[in-house]
Amino acid sequence: MHQSILCRDEVRERLFQRIGLSCVMLNRKVGSISIKTMLILVLMVLIYGASQASALSESDFQRIGSKYSISPYLLLAISIVESQSGELLGKYEVRNVVNETQLKFLRKIARHTGRDLSGFKGSHAGAMGYMQIMPSTFYTYGQDGDEDGMKDPLNPYDSLATAAYYLAHKIASKSNLRTAIKKYNNSASYCEKVLRLSRKLELESKFASSE
Repeated sequence: MHQSILCRDEVRERLFQRIGLSCVMLNRKVGSISIKTMLILVLMVLIYGASQASALSESDFQRIGSKYSISPYLLLAISIVESQSGELLGKYEVRNVVNETQLKFLRKIARHTGRDLSGFKGSHAGAMGYMQIMPSTFYTYGQDGDEDGMKDPLNPYDSLATAAYYLAHKIASKSNLRTAIKKYNNSASYCEKVLRLSRKLELESKFASSE
């Protein structure tokens, strides 16, 4: 596991790549880019970089994993599979893609957080946040991961803590890790993918620490 899921330089490099310019090419072509374009690019980098300031770190996974007795490598694996560690959170307004039951819980979450319903965006199925959790699941199992007094599915710390608590609860009731993971996402291939990645991350961490 790395100290930061995505370092600032990598974030900026990916941003430039997405708009068709690498950082190297940008440095070479400054003279051919208008001042207005440069200001827009700089602003985008600053905004995007700031949004990653709260990216979860190794210590966050360790702390929350320890609190709920869940492997931090399992939590990291799920975050990678679900949202590429917070990079792909979804573009759909959750209120427009969920059924009435899920919408009912989303409204309750909106009242608690003070957010407008339109502010909740997620996957095409309605899963939200760093760990891609459905409204009903978050409302039922939601945790305050950063202890700010609010349980917010769009807060990465709350999302991670909720996923850890949910898995701990399911493991306790089902006495089986695979069954618990399938409750998180009812797919055998998903379960195997998460478990393989979790083992790989743990081995890499142990290898790195032994060097």
